[in-house]
Amino acid sequence: MKFFKNIYQENFYFLTLLCFYFVVGFLIIFSVRKGDDVIWLNQFHQTYADFFFRYTTHLGDGLFCIFLSISFLLFKKYKSALLIFLSFAISGVLSQFFKKIIFPDMLRPIAYLADQVPLLLVEGVEVYTNNSFPSGHTATAFATFFMLSMIFRRVSWGIFFFLLALLVGISRVYLVQHFFIDTYAGTWIGVISSLFIYYGADKWENRKKIHNA
Repeated sequence: MKFFKNIYQENFYFLTLLCFYFVVGFLIIFSVRKGDDVIWLNQFHQTYADFFFRYTTHLGDGLFCIFLSISFLLFKKYKSALLIFLSFAISGVLSQFFKKIIFPDMLRPIAYLADQVPLLLVEGVEVYTNNSFPSGHTATAFATFFMLSMIFRRVSWGIFFFLLALLVGISRVYLVQHFFIDTYAGTWIGVISSLFIYYGADKWENRKKIHNA
């Protein structure tokens, strides 16, 4: 209990915003018909937004996480580098497991809405048709930025990290790659993956301290 209390205190803003997001997201999922979320956001396509989300979405790429890990290694922050890499790896494996094994036939918006409404697409972005659930980019983003929030332990930074992760989730719907429910599930996967890794690291360090005492 002490561990989770400390996590909450050190990441108060991140976790408070996350709880609010979970509640609002739950209401959206059960009050908005699947596909209407994509159609609604699609009407706001603008040139500047296309540019912004086209590149913001890469914050949920595996390459970005590897870049972060290498950056921490260069500054000799070996533990942080390992934690970021493991959170990315675990969330990625879980996302792919759900995509390919549990929900292999889940269509993405461009295929699901093909006969309902023409969707605006962002030039230069390859839009996929299958393996929609859950959003791997969103899972990676929340795993990475929640881990960064726990690593830095600066409460106010939690707002910044949460917003970056949230923007990745929004970008996936804006780019017609996922439905909101896909990003919502990805958020859960990412946060739980990071919490699990950080908790395991904390227990490992405590055991080492006891063993070396």
